[in-house]
Amino acid sequence: MEFIKELQPQYDSRKDFYGKAKVYRDNNGTIYLKSYETIVAEIKDKIVTDNNEYQLKVYGYYSATTARHINEFVQQYGFSKMNKKEMERGEIICKK
Repeated sequence: MEFIKELQPQYDSRKDFYGKAKVYRDNNGTIYLKSYETIVAEIKDKIVTDNNEYQLKVYGYYSATTARHINEFVQQYGFSKMNKKEMERGEIICKK
């Protein structure tokens, strides 16, 4: 995986995540969010389903801080903010 950037708050009220949230990309174009030392979410970038939907997968709920990182990540990529139950389910969410 290739490091892309540190996630910076745009939607969150925090001024900074202090290097605890980082974005990576693999050779297939999938974008990953790493919170602390754990990959917690992925977005299939330019890889779409049969219905031309982009896929987001969150691996679960870890902590309030990691949830802030996840919500910042998903909102920056055009998805809606998630609540704790949605994160816990770990479902794949799609959008066109």
